Amino acid sequence: MASALDPAWLLHRRPYRDGGFLVDFLTLSSGRIGAVARGTRRKQRGGSTVGLLQPFSPLLIEMSGKGELKTLRRVEPAGARLHLEGRRVFSGLYINELLSKLLPRFEPTPELFSAYGDLVAQFQHYEALDALRRFEFLLLETLGYGIAFSEDAYGEAIDAAQGYRFDPLQGFLVKHFDDRGEKHNEAVDTFSGTTLLAFQAWKEGAVLTVEHARLLRQIGRQAISHQLAGRSLQSRELMRQFLSGQINSPDQPDGPPAMSEA
Repeated sequence: MASALDPAWLLHRRPYRDGGFLVDFLTLSSGRIGAVARGTRRKQRGGSTVGLLQPFSPLLIEMSGKGELKTLRRVEPAGARLHLEGRRVFSGLYINELLSKLLPRFEPTPELFSAYGDLVAQFQHYEALDALRRFEFLLLETLGYGIAFSEDAYGEAIDAAQGYRFDPLQGFLVKHFDDRGEKHNEAVDTFSGTTLLAFQAWKEGAVLTVEHARLLRQIGRQAISHQLAGRSLQSRELMRQFLSGQINSPDQPDGPPAMSEA
């Protein structure tokens, strides 16, 4: 009896032995999975394997093997490849790299899988910065590090008149609380209670002001950097180089850059 094909998105690929690839997928039923793809020039339904193993292409895959690294047995297109342009390509590579580096393997995340497809579809048409922020915070929640904006690190309700600082391990701490007696730059790391309550309203569907969106990005970046534990994101460097004119947009690359697993 044939195995059911699993809906999947390619997160990352890099060359491996005689024209093969080491690939990383986000799948519906099994979460993130690594596999070896061999014989990638052979024709399959929808084209050659190498032609199908592209970023931002909805796929159906079948894998085998009992170890952590599976063998890709079959791959088919599940729909048209999504075409990203300009800086949106780098935003797509950014979320791919985040998932590859932060998601544990073999843990199904159907909500994240659905959100990924929705976000990449939006990237076809516009930058979707609000949807990108929501995806980042959903990823943090999936990892067990969801951020509560309605209460501080001690479970007390956020006071609109108070100032807070964000600690990635604990949450929001009242500004005067500092075991080390350090002074902080309020322009950099202080968030008013009013702002935090606006973030809570955003989680419930409200729209942020431009300034609040900037501050939310700052918190998300701190939390994600903590999860990365010192590992850099090559997609951020590629975006920086693109914005400074050092490189051109790949406008739908033939494959994601060979990003290290470190």
